[in-house]
Amino acid sequence: MIGQEGPHGREPPARWSIRRIVSLAEMEAIGADWRALEDRAADPLTWFQSFEWCRAWCAFYAPEPGEGAAIRIFTAWQGERLVMVWPLMLAGEGSPVRRLEGLTEPHGQYGNVLLDPALGNDTGEVLRTAWAQIWKSERPDAFVLGNVPEGALPPAFSQGQEIATVAAGVISAMDLTPFAGSYEAYRAALKATTRRARNKRRNKLAGLGTLAYEVHFGGSKEYESLVGLGIDMKRDWLQRTGRGTRALKLPHVVEFLASLHGSPAGGALAAALTLDGRPIAIEIGFLHHRRFYSYLGAFDWELRDLSPGKVQLEEALRWSIESGVEVYDLLGDPSSYKIDWCNVTTPIFAYQASASLKGRAYLDIWHDRLRPALKRGFEKMPLSLRSRLLPGAEASVRLGALTDRK
Repeated sequence: MIGQEGPHGREPPARWSIRRIVSLAEMEAIGADWRALEDRAADPLTWFQSFEWCRAWCAFYAPEPGEGAAIRIFTAWQGERLVMVWPLMLAGEGSPVRRLEGLTEPHGQYGNVLLDPALGNDTGEVLRTAWAQIWKSERPDAFVLGNVPEGALPPAFSQGQEIATVAAGVISAMDLTPFAGSYEAYRAALKATTRRARNKRRNKLAGLGTLAYEVHFGGSKEYESLVGLGIDMKRDWLQRTGRGTRALKLPHVVEFLASLHGSPAGGALAAALTLDGRPIAIEIGFLHHRRFYSYLGAFDWELRDLSPGKVQLEEALRWSIESGVEVYDLLGDPSSYKIDWCNVTTPIFAYQASASLKGRAYLDIWHDRLRPALKRGFEKMPLSLRSRLLPGAEASVRLGALTDRK
């Protein structure tokens, strides 16, 4: 437990105790408390702060202290009641800049904090107390909490702190609640030209054989098989289109995603559009408090001119509506196809702070200016040149940008 010293060097009475977790074993020890907090919070935007996600990621990328990322999960307790989980990690060990980032980067997509709704007006105080201890104990050169949805952290969190808030884009999503579980109501709300175009697309693909749609939850052999095949398809698409992603270049990504569990109540799933029983488009996603995260979409490159990915997406929306999903989330990275499918956007922000000249230079020069400029320049290169550079290039594209459906 971390405490603050009083004026005479003694611990003052505290309303909250802040405890730091630095190992997988310590995570597992509070697993039941963590899951109970998730149930109380019922926050649909916190899948990437869930115990299932964080524990599975750490098992592959930080199994022991000193192996992989340095786990720094900060928790707040009110007596023996867990009221906050803030999953962070130290990156840049051995490099000139010591960075504190959201745990599970680059695989995680939203940088939220899991909070007990019973905190009410005390939420800001808990976060400020935790932040003071995080900054004091870790002493990072730079702190970056990326892709935080609007409203996820109260304004009181950063008041009086040297924390910059930077606009980082929007979440693109489809609000499914107006359709009250009826896919026909969704179809009726589309423009007639959109319905005809989608029908034409599906009919052309169906002319090759029998189309079907399958959903398999994490923990099943079918789920594991689709994860492996889907990532193979995605990597093939990346290479052929001259794109890159750090997340899919890391080792163990197939094993990590395949290890996740799920059920109709929530968790991981993989869905496939099949043609005569053969998967031709695959989606890996997560269901969390009636929100579905479309994490990775992939399709058979040989059928690209028939748009199997878009046909699969429409089937995914049908399944989501009929399964009681309230929001179908296409994540936060920009992609042109999302405009045609989504009806709501939510701003996302990055919270940044620095404690040294190195940290300030990292944020101002590399993170906010040079890296985005390099990415834009890379994307403007001819495909033939990008494809030659990719094997040795470190293209910092987030996984969420890779759900493009052809």
